[in-house]
Amino acid sequence: MIHEPADFPMRFDNINLLRAFAAIAVVVYHVIEHTNWVSFPHGGPWVIFRLGWMGVDLFFVISGFLITYSALLLYRKTPATFASNYWRRRLTRILPLYLLTMTLWIAFCWDGFFLQDTRDWVWQLFTHLTFIHSFWPETHGAIDGANWSLALEMQFYLLIALLIRWIDRTPGWLIWVIGISIAWAWRATMLVLYGHGETFTLFLHITQLPGTLDEFGAGMFLAKYVLAQRDKAINQSWRPSRQTLGWLAACLLAGYVTMKVFWAGGAYWDKAHMVIFWRTLLATALMCVLALAIYLPQVIAMRWMHPVDQLGEISYGIYLWHLFAIQFAAGISGITSLQTLVVVLALTLLAAMCSWHYMEKPIMEMAR
Repeated sequence: MIHEPADFPMRFDNINLLRAFAAIAVVVYHVIEHTNWVSFPHGGPWVIFRLGWMGVDLFFVISGFLITYSALLLYRKTPATFASNYWRRRLTRILPLYLLTMTLWIAFCWDGFFLQDTRDWVWQLFTHLTFIHSFWPETHGAIDGANWSLALEMQFYLLIALLIRWIDRTPGWLIWVIGISIAWAWRATMLVLYGHGETFTLFLHITQLPGTLDEFGAGMFLAKYVLAQRDKAINQSWRPSRQTLGWLAACLLAGYVTMKVFWAGGAYWDKAHMVIFWRTLLATALMCVLALAIYLPQVIAMRWMHPVDQLGEISYGIYLWHLFAIQFAAGISGITSLQTLVVVLALTLLAAMCSWHYMEKPIMEMAR
């Protein structure tokens, strides 16, 4: 029987604040890139949006934590029915909106999808429906470009399901060390094989699941750590204030070192040490930020920053809808980059709110 600690948070609402930031950062970054927004600041606090691609890395760390944490609780509570309960929750969260946006992209954003060779459009559908479309250049990002990362997410879900017993009995630090080792070996191999070609080809191969296991692994390590702290809370030996101060210090140190190395690295893809090792630094910094969000009072999201919390709640929709909005805005003649951003944010948030309230949330509640 699992006893619930009275003073330990059962819901980590502050994570929604990070989800909101990650989703908006990706949206702004894509607007900057798609509109060639050269006047967007290259320094100061706004530069974080020029680095908005880090939002995807943050999502990977968050997924590593949340999926591992919830899967372990589910497994420890009802081992016999773990697989069915786990997949019901994961598939009802991911599939409905994924299938809807994929269908709408084919219908409205890919003219002549079914006019291409039958083998080509069948291959596109097959790889996207089986979440293996991240493996090949012709399918990677072909339908609603942001979907390439969902392939990695689903592959990670499968990994968790297959290894849940091993994950449960293995120390978190060892899981992370193994993930880092695999990621480094994979990225080094891909750099040797594809480092002299186009940057996109290298990016495609570097960011396959083996190459992102240090980021997912950081979240897995944190999940095991927080579960251990949860057990201490049950035994009334948990000190949240010490945790908060410790993670705050870790955030500042890891963040400083990570960005110091990044800015000194220059052209990222031309430096072997950056390609192979730097994302582990980034994963460490993001994990510290995530831990700080967990150990800070959850009232921050629930009351003080409730509107941002709601953006985090619909962040999956923001991620899947924003390229539709960018495509729409691109068809408006004479529109500036700033006006494009306003249009994209407005349309994206509207679509995300509608899909959350009228499809995603009802389906998830039915599944529970």
